[in-house]
Amino acid sequence: MLADVATWARPAPDAIWDLIFTSGTTGTPKGVMVAHDNLLATMDAIGHVIPPLDHRVISVLPLSHLFEQAIGLIYALSVGADILYVRSRNPRVLFAALQAHRVTSMILVPQVLDLFWSAIEREADRSGRRALFDRLRAVARRFPYSARRLIFRSVHARLGGSLSLFVSSGAFLPPALQQAWEDLGVVVIQGYGSSENGFGTCTTREDHGLGTVGRPMPPVELAIADDGEVLFRGPTLFKGYWQDPEATARAMDPDGWYQTGDIGHLDTGGRLVLSGRTKDRIVLPNGFKVYPEDIENALRVAGIRDAVVLETAPGRIEAIVLLRGAGVETAEAAKPVMDAAVREANGHLGPQQRIAAWRLWPEDDFPRTHTLKVRCDPVRAWAGGKKT
Repeated sequence: MLADVATWARPAPDAIWDLIFTSGTTGTPKGVMVAHDNLLATMDAIGHVIPPLDHRVISVLPLSHLFEQAIGLIYALSVGADILYVRSRNPRVLFAALQAHRVTSMILVPQVLDLFWSAIEREADRSGRRALFDRLRAVARRFPYSARRLIFRSVHARLGGSLSLFVSSGAFLPPALQQAWEDLGVVVIQGYGSSENGFGTCTTREDHGLGTVGRPMPPVELAIADDGEVLFRGPTLFKGYWQDPEATARAMDPDGWYQTGDIGHLDTGGRLVLSGRTKDRIVLPNGFKVYPEDIENALRVAGIRDAVVLETAPGRIEAIVLLRGAGVETAEAAKPVMDAAVREANGHLGPQQRIAAWRLWPEDDFPRTHTLKVRCDPVRAWAGGKKT
């Protein structure tokens, strides 16, 4: 058998090794063709960011997603990490696994980070120590991470005692959520990329400021188009969409730049700051551009963690929220909570960004992709929002 294997032809660098279908948040899922050289270039980029520590990780994301494949499986195995696969994303199951496995690092999407954080806040509420918990957070963020972990040692005991690093990607990470975890002494680094372009940019353990997705990782090239769209070029780029040359031509310009569909800019330190998707951008009748993520984050700071912001009529911005996101159990109880949150959020938003009204989503959760991103089109259709 081994002799037969030795005679097999070796794969060429541009031979396709993986066919990954997009989540479908922007239309019909497309098959992304990833070749061996794309994977190797992505591994090279990851190696610039995540140190080869003695990682013990729990895998909670689907292996059908390149983010989990590349970092949670292939990179983790390449540095000898110990990987535990769990049967459920239920917080009780996850916390038990964290303790038993003494997890050091986790690769997550923001929705799972929020799931964990909600469980910690509920425990603080049940114990009657929520006010103290919040005061300690405000104090702890002034200290080194080792001191923060000491201040919240009881929380870390529930997390296994060794958790020190989250790697988040796949969706917008609310700065308030990142700050919450870092108050506890867990570094949150944020990556930005896609199945099409692999590992594009990332923050690092030394430079992980709020609101930025970091700098491009060699050998990736980054550019910002005149209209603000983020572009990538380099050996991590996919070989095209399977049996869809027209979609491939729309995604790649003649110079080889992949058009992400995301809007962003570089800060003074050369870090990428994302504003939102081109298809979700709200252009008001006066030409002013509004990004839903900015408004949704303002609502989160005001206490509403689950919201989708839409333009439901020309110039009219509304928030569609989950009952659980308001932290109450009935629609009647939600009204004063939401009214107060909208007033608070609007106080921090510009005149053009302010929320005109809010509505409760009729189900327990928004429709989501397999990586937990909200599928906005069904929400927009229900709310009567403008189509993009």
